[in-house]
Amino acid sequence: MHSRTVSFLLIMLIYVLALIVGIFGFYLVPDWMFIYRFLLLDILATLVIYFFSLLLKNASLYDPYWSVIPPLLLVFAAWFYGSWSIHVMLMIFAISIWGIRLTYNWASLWTGFGEMDWRYIQMKEKAPHLFPLTNLFGIQLFPTLIVFVQLSHALMVISDNQGALIFTLVGAFIIIISAMIQLVSDQQMKSFKKNHQGEKVCIDEGLWRYSRHPNYFGEVMVWWGLYLIYFGYAKGFDIMIIAPLMMTSLFVFISIPWMERKILATRPEYKAYQAKVSMLIPFFRKKEIDESTTELA
Repeated sequence: MHSRTVSFLLIMLIYVLALIVGIFGFYLVPDWMFIYRFLLLDILATLVIYFFSLLLKNASLYDPYWSVIPPLLLVFAAWFYGSWSIHVMLMIFAISIWGIRLTYNWASLWTGFGEMDWRYIQMKEKAPHLFPLTNLFGIQLFPTLIVFVQLSHALMVISDNQGALIFTLVGAFIIIISAMIQLVSDQQMKSFKKNHQGEKVCIDEGLWRYSRHPNYFGEVMVWWGLYLIYFGYAKGFDIMIIAPLMMTSLFVFISIPWMERKILATRPEYKAYQAKVSMLIPFFRKKEIDESTTELA
């Protein structure tokens, strides 16, 4: 049970079961508007993951959901509608590249059910009796809904099986390049940690020299790329602009501040790094405050 291989097999079985339950729910409500049917599928699958996270006493069972479900949901939608236009194919291909890359990164770092994300541990320690609810709403349902909002306009493109080729090409290109930015930044961080084991220093090289969170920048840009494909389909701005804005806000106002508070708690020197380097978008460094300061790990 605690071996890594057995843990991975168990996760795969749980996720397959979650998808089966979600699809079953999708077919139970044929009269619902299509977007609500897919939302029901997504929520039911999340509830299955939540149920098993309680049994296994590990909320990190949900972690791969973020990257595993979106490509599968879009493929299912394309199959359901028989939508295989160049716009749909390029969109699904680009999102699949992102999903495979992010899932592989999670899998390469995950050690088994004996480990849980440090953020979840903080939540549990802060309010242990409320953690089952925190797990359900804060850790699982909230991210599911955030990502579903991003996917909702992609589902519209699939349901109509059309778009504007130039926007589809550029949007897909942005998604793939953004996934590569994530790949490079994650590899740079892994190499830095390996080369500085036991040292309380901060990374100040590669992409991290121009952005404090280039991996998050790549993640945010994936969803802007997906929105651009929808923009070509919708032929202009509409209420769906809220989708990438919500994702950007999630990282700017929640994920990044939370991460940086954790870093500052153990590495006060990170403050000098913050003063010099852009928070999210890679940009020219501000005037060096202290050339002798080393940064982030």
